[in-house]
Amino acid sequence: MLGRVLCTVLFVGALPSPAGASQGHISVVLLGANGDLAKKYLWQGLFQLYMDQVSSGHSFTFHGAALAALEPGQRLMFDVLKKLSCPPGEAPNRCAVLKDQFLKLSQYHQLGSAEDYRALNREIETLLGQEGLKEAGRIFYLSVPPFAYTEIAGHINSSCRPRAGAWLRVVLEKPFGHDLQSAQQLAAELAGFFSEEEMYRVDHYLGKQAVAHILPFRDQNRQFLGPIWNRHHVERVEVVLKETVDAKGVLIHSQSPRWEGVPFLLTSGKALDERVGYARVLFKNRAYCPQSGTLRDAGHSQCKPKQIIFYFGHGALGAPAVLVSRNLFQPVMPKDSWREAGARSDLHLFGQPLSDFHTYSPVRERDAYSVVISNIYHGRKDFFIPVENLLASWAFWTPLLDSTSRQPPRLYPGGVENQQLLDFEMVPGGLAFTLAEPAELLHPGGQGPSDFRAIRSQFRQSPLVSAWAEELIARLASDVEEAAVRSVARSGQFHLALSGGSSPVGLFQRLARHHYGFPWQQSHVWLVDERCVPLTDSESNFLGLHRHLLQHVRVPYFNIHPMPVHLNRRLCVEEDGGAQLYAQDIAALVANASFDLVLLGVGTDGHTASLFPRSESGLEGAATVLLTESPAKPHQRMSFSLPLINRARQVFVLVLGKGKHDITTLLSRVGHEPRKWPISGVSPSSGQLVWYVDYEALLG
Repeated sequence: MLGRVLCTVLFVGALPSPAGASQGHISVVLLGANGDLAKKYLWQGLFQLYMDQVSSGHSFTFHGAALAALEPGQRLMFDVLKKLSCPPGEAPNRCAVLKDQFLKLSQYHQLGSAEDYRALNREIETLLGQEGLKEAGRIFYLSVPPFAYTEIAGHINSSCRPRAGAWLRVVLEKPFGHDLQSAQQLAAELAGFFSEEEMYRVDHYLGKQAVAHILPFRDQNRQFLGPIWNRHHVERVEVVLKETVDAKGVLIHSQSPRWEGVPFLLTSGKALDERVGYARVLFKNRAYCPQSGTLRDAGHSQCKPKQIIFYFGHGALGAPAVLVSRNLFQPVMPKDSWREAGARSDLHLFGQPLSDFHTYSPVRERDAYSVVISNIYHGRKDFFIPVENLLASWAFWTPLLDSTSRQPPRLYPGGVENQQLLDFEMVPGGLAFTLAEPAELLHPGGQGPSDFRAIRSQFRQSPLVSAWAEELIARLASDVEEAAVRSVARSGQFHLALSGGSSPVGLFQRLARHHYGFPWQQSHVWLVDERCVPLTDSESNFLGLHRHLLQHVRVPYFNIHPMPVHLNRRLCVEEDGGAQLYAQDIAALVANASFDLVLLGVGTDGHTASLFPRSESGLEGAATVLLTESPAKPHQRMSFSLPLINRARQVFVLVLGKGKHDITTLLSRVGHEPRKWPISGVSPSSGQLVWYVDYEALLG
C-alpha cells in the first residue's frame, strides 16, 4: 500500500486544503495511550503540537484513554509524559514551562463502555461551560488494533461528538484491513458513523519531510520538469523502503499515457543490508562522451547519470534530503524550510559522489509523527489516505497476496551475506531474479507452500537448506546417507558424531525407518556431547540415540562409542579422566581426529554441543574433549571442543521450530563471536558447513 501511495504522491495532483480552523478549544483524545506507538511517537508529537500552537489562540486539553483502570493507567501514562523531550533549538526554560503546562492539561480516562464515552463528553462540556470556551473541535486518535475501530466509532458517534459548529477529526492507524474485501467492509462500517471528511487515515511516511515535499517540488520546478517528466525521458522510477530489522518487494506499469512503458519498481523488506527509504526518478541518458572525464567538469558532465532523489532518511545520508543531478538543473526550493548543503565528495550515493548533486536538507528536521499530527490539527486532508485510494491500493495488492497461497514467495533468510538472492533484472513482461530460484518442487502437481522447499541459499556465508520441518528432515537424512556412502567408498569407514536433545530425534527415526541402504556395518557412531547422568537416565543423550536409532539398525557393537561420563561409580569427576579417555579413542580410531560428519544443534542462547556462552574452556586450545558447565540442569556435561568440531570434513547444523527464530535471526547478523554465541565459532578449517533450518525457525 505504501509504495502505491508514494507513487500517487509523486505523479498525481493533491486535493485542495480546507480553510484554517476557527479559534476556540480543542480536545485531543488519544486511545491506546499506553501502547507502544503512543509511547514512542504520539505523545511526543502531541507535545510538539502544543509547543507550536500554544500562541495560536486555541486552548487545548489532552485526554489519554485505554481499557486499563484509572489508577494503573494514569500511572503508566504519566511515566511516559514525564520523559517527553524538548526539540533541538528550543529554549530550555520555555520548554520546561510548556512541558509542565502540557502535563497539567493531560489526564487519563478508562474508555470501554458507552457510559465511559458519555462521561468523557460530560467532562468536556463541563470544562467548556466553566471556562466560557467556544469549542473548535475534537480529535480522536485511534492508536488501537483495527478490529476495535467499529465499536469505538459507534461510541464516539453516539456519545462523544462535539457541539454543532465544531469539527470532528477521527484518526485511524494502518493497517486498514488485510485485503480488498476486509478493507471494503471496514470502510462501509466506518462510513455509517463518520463522513469521509472526518476520517484521517494515517501512513506516517506521508509525514516524512522529503515525501511531503514531492508535490511542492513538482509545482515549484514545473518550468524544468514539464518537458522531461514523461515516458520519453524517464527510464524508471524506484520507491525503496529497506529495513534491517526482521516482512516484501513486488514491477508495475502505469496505464497513464504519460508513463506508458516506464517501469515502477516498488521494493520493501525487512532484515536487509541497511535501513533507508527513497523515491528515485532515473532519466534516460543518450549522451556519449569520448573525452576523458578528467578533461571536463565531472559534476556537469552529460554522461553522468541524471536523477532526482527524494531521500526519506537513514542510510548513507542519515537525514531527509532532496537531490537533483547537477547535469539536470538547479531546483527552486523554499528557503524558509529547505537549505542547500555543501558539496561533499567523501559521501557517495548510487555510485556518485554527493558533489554531483544539488543537495537540499530541511532547515529544521521534524519527526514524521509530529508532521502528521500538525497536519491533522490544520485539517490538511491531502496528507492522508482517502477511501478511494485505500480501496484502489487493496485492489492492486490483493491479487498478489492471493497468489502467494498458490505459489510461495522466494525464500529470503535475511542478512548481508544473502543479499545476492534479491538481485533482479528487468526482462520483457516483468522482473527476473539474477540467481536461479533456490527452490524445488517436492510433489508433482503441488501448488501450495508446503509443496516446495528452498535449496542451497546462504546463511552465515555457508550453504543453507530450508523447508517445512518434515521435508527438511527427509533432506537431511538423505544428505547424511550420501556422506556415509561417499566416505566408505573413499576410506572404507564412516565416522559420524551426533548431538543429543530433541531436534535430531526426527532424523534418527527417519534414518532407522527409511534408509535401509545406509552402510551401518562400516559406520562408527560417536556422541558430540553428553549430560553427566547414568546412560540409563532419561536425560542421557546416548539413551535417546539408542531408543530412536541404534536399536533399530545393525551397527557393530564395537562401533558404538558412548561418552564415558560414568566411571568408578561416579559421574564426570575430573580425576577419573573420562574426557581424556574419549579423546584417546578418537585419536586412535579417527584419522587425524577429523570426523567425516558432525551433526550439531543450536540452543536459544547460541550454545552448541555443550559449549555455552561465556565459557572459559573448549572454544580454543589443544583439548579435544572436555568437561563443561551448563546453566541448566544437569549442570555437568562432557563435550567436543570447538577446535575438534572444526576439524571435521563436514558439519551439519540442524535448527527447528519457532522457538529458534530469534536466535536464527540474531545469528544471521553477528560475526565470529564464540564467547557470546559458541555456534558462531563453528567454521570447519578444511571442511564444509551446511545449515538445515526449517521455515518456522527461519521466518518465524
